[in-house]
Amino acid sequence: MRSLRWRYTRLPSQVEDALSGEEDKEEEEEKEEETTPAPAPVPERPVVPQLAGASQVLGASEMSQLSLHLPPRVTGYSWSLAFCTSRDGFSLQSLYRQMKGHSGPVLLVLRDQDGQMFGAFSSSALRLSKGFYGTGETFLFSFSPQLKVFKWTGSNSFFVKGDLDSLMMGCGRSSSASTSWRPGS
Repeated sequence: MRSLRWRYTRLPSQVEDALSGEEDKEEEEEKEEETTPAPAPVPERPVVPQLAGASQVLGASEMSQLSLHLPPRVTGYSWSLAFCTSRDGFSLQSLYRQMKGHSGPVLLVLRDQDGQMFGAFSSSALRLSKGFYGTGETFLFSFSPQLKVFKWTGSNSFFVKGDLDSLMMGCGRSSSASTSWRPGS
């Protein structure tokens, strides 16, 4: 079995392309500080989703924590396991095949060879695309060691892009807020 290798990659934003000079860099740093994700208000009792099928990565505790950050329109629905590497392999093309017929949204959860868990919520199903797609509901997250959520900053529209070699997801300007997955790399 081949291991997954992942990395965070900073994507160019339309705002950064327009900015130049030292003064703009200072403004950019100030903006970045202002857009640091604030903790979401915690409801009295979180709605813990029911997962149809067993996940080898995501446990009840993580599902409960993630459910607090999901858009209200998706709460209360049961979750189904559409793709699992132990069952479906590590092929990105297999992932895209399994996603056919799904209209979204999607929660992608990965665990690397060091045991770190991370992933993304996408407002629409994962698919092959020539350009970026998705909405501002898209977010990235990491359980390292506790849940950190990276929501959309509004500075660009680089949410999800899928091609034959990689699946890219991003949500903002922070260098830690976009990721690219290349199975078996």
